[in-house]
Amino acid sequence: MSIDENVSEELNLEMSLEEMALEVIDMLSVALYFAGGDKKHIQKLIELYSLQMDKFYAKLPEDAPYGQKEMIEIIKSLKKDYPQFFIK
Repeated sequence: MSIDENVSEELNLEMSLEEMALEVIDMLSVALYFAGGDKKHIQKLIELYSLQMDKFYAKLPEDAPYGQKEMIEIIKSLKKDYPQFFIK
């Protein structure tokens, strides 16, 4: 495989990862909306989700799982800690 082919393959992989990351953010936006997040605050809630996730995992072992259950708990904690960003 030539250097050009390697670079092209790496760029395609990088683009695929970026596209997947954007899809994950879109899915999180939808989850936050259906959890009662106010549409005008969804972007802020996404930022807060990331911070809340860091706090959540700071208390757990390094190899703690991250799945649906954990995501639900993080969203619940957002609703509790930041009610102003959710529709009442």
